[in-house]
Amino acid sequence: MPFRFALTPLLRLRQSIERQRARQLQEANLQVSRAHETLAQLERFLSVSAQCESAGLTAGCTAAELQFASVLRENLHQFRQEIQSNIRKLELLRQQAASEYHQAYREREVIETLLPGNACRIKRPRRPTFLFQRLPLFM
Repeated sequence: MPFRFALTPLLRLRQSIERQRARQLQEANLQVSRAHETLAQLERFLSVSAQCESAGLTAGCTAAELQFASVLRENLHQFRQEIQSNIRKLELLRQQAASEYHQAYREREVIETLLPGNACRIKRPRRPTFLFQRLPLFM
């Protein structure tokens, strides 16, 4: 007697896992987008500050102001490198989240195909008949 059990609870579990993985992927995408936006804002600020600094040089400014601008620029460049490093880490996390989501999606699809009312039934593949199986045992 074959062992039988209901697949619907398992399907609900797989759907729940898939939704969870989709939310994690969405959150990872959001974090990457935010990091890219932060980097873009920093780049815009650096370009504007460089223009203001050149305008200040032509207008004449004190050595302390130049020194402060130089230190600020160095710190911002270091911050940019940290953001770029953070983006690389977030990209890896996003790739991992995407692979986990695709795995959960495939597992849910497998359970859906096994449900009794599903039109797409999986049949056991026929064993291939080889030439030696057709030959008589005694020659």
